[in-house]
Amino acid sequence: MRLLILFHRWVGVVLCLMFAAWFATGAMMVFVAFPALPGGDRATHSERIAPGQVTLTPREAAARLGDPSDLRLVGRAGQAAYLGTRQGHAIAVAATDGRVLAPLDATQAAQVASAFAHAHAASVSEPFDYDQWIVHQQFDPLRPFYRVRLASDDGLDLYVSARTGEVVQRTRRLERAANWVGSVIHWVYYVPLRRSFAAWDWTVWIGALVGLASVSAGLTLGVRATLKMQRSRRSSPSPFRGLMRWHHLLGLVAGLFVFAWIGSGWLSMDHARLFSSGEASRAAAAAYVGDDGPAATRLGLADVQTAARGATRVEFGRVAGCDVAASVGPGLQRSLAACPQGRQDGATLSPALITAALRSAWPQARIGPLSALRADSPYPKAEGLPDGVLRAKVDGAEPFSVFVHPASGKLLVVMDRSRAAYAWLYYMVHTYNYPGLSDRPALRITILLVPLALGFAFAVTGVLAGLRRLGSFTPHRQEGLADAAGEGLVGSPGRRV
Repeated sequence: MRLLILFHRWVGVVLCLMFAAWFATGAMMVFVAFPALPGGDRATHSERIAPGQVTLTPREAAARLGDPSDLRLVGRAGQAAYLGTRQGHAIAVAATDGRVLAPLDATQAAQVASAFAHAHAASVSEPFDYDQWIVHQQFDPLRPFYRVRLASDDGLDLYVSARTGEVVQRTRRLERAANWVGSVIHWVYYVPLRRSFAAWDWTVWIGALVGLASVSAGLTLGVRATLKMQRSRRSSPSPFRGLMRWHHLLGLVAGLFVFAWIGSGWLSMDHARLFSSGEASRAAAAAYVGDDGPAATRLGLADVQTAARGATRVEFGRVAGCDVAASVGPGLQRSLAACPQGRQDGATLSPALITAALRSAWPQARIGPLSALRADSPYPKAEGLPDGVLRAKVDGAEPFSVFVHPASGKLLVVMDRSRAAYAWLYYMVHTYNYPGLSDRPALRITILLVPLALGFAFAVTGVLAGLRRLGSFTPHRQEGLADAAGEGLVGSPGRRV
């Protein structure tokens, strides 16, 4: 018990300031999210592809790109281009003749951003790799970027990839200001640390784990102190006075929430350490696509030109041995599948084709029908999935569900019991996006802000108590406190500890 008291006391002195910051910045994030460019806005405002400029088939483009890990067709600064990723870097080739395209210059980046926002470009940065709003690893293949400031009242910045010519991030003045006192602090999202995913991951994971241990110690000590007061038949639930009394009482009221919130925040950094990753096995993923040759082999030039009509992006893939071209654009969603038995053309892939792919991936299981998800379903939100995904139940020795994109047929998440538990223990506990609340934002925010405020007040009392303790600390005094701890006495009426 003495060691537990000393651990909670001195680790708490260090971590209570971090807890206070987490609660305050978490409240800010409820109102202003981290800047992002939604897929729908990107599809609507990006440059349209000129079908007449496409004279190269996807198979020919893939060969020019060196068999990339992905393949898509876009409009790039007035020119149709195939894009692919190879060895972690995006490469662009002209859709007319397959020549490798040079990175965009500043003038082209300004034109791309102006056309996207329908506004004049006020300034353009030099090409750069990192800043606060593009530090996530999803942007790695697209670096470097141009940051284009538009002539608008809201301080709009667009980020244009020099490699691909795509607008991939959007920030506004209010978002940037709010996030500096929100998500940047909350996620420890500082560029020198965050640009190394491993360093950032382990730093936050270990810090949150130590914080969780400190909260657990505090709960144990706080409940023990109250029970001891009750056994002594004293009317007060706390043996402390002044600031420490407030810290103790607030801990009794908000302690379980603080434990749950810090714990769920720690789990946000799990990254398949304790729970499953949500990915299909390599064998199942290969069987799902029917990986028996180069992608887009069956898609001819006429197919691609049809898919490009009215589109801003065409993504190529494979489902059950069929080559798929999934198109998006302003008010457009289209799927063209070239299969051995013929072609399918519609807004989405046929359920029969997706089901056939699922049966190939899990041949020993029974595949349930594809179904749409409820608007308040927690799992797509927990995984950051786009709207409209489909779910199929896979019944076998260990039943699970899979989530599939209806247009591209891409296998998005394998939701087994471990991954479903993770969604509840991390996402729902941390954000309160429970079924019945996620589609009632005003009610959810109100309910969430109350424990956040209590947690913040609790952490502030810990900060003030820690500062007071550091200010009055002497070796002689500390020895006396340790002696009291050794007796199992956290504090007593009339005595300041």
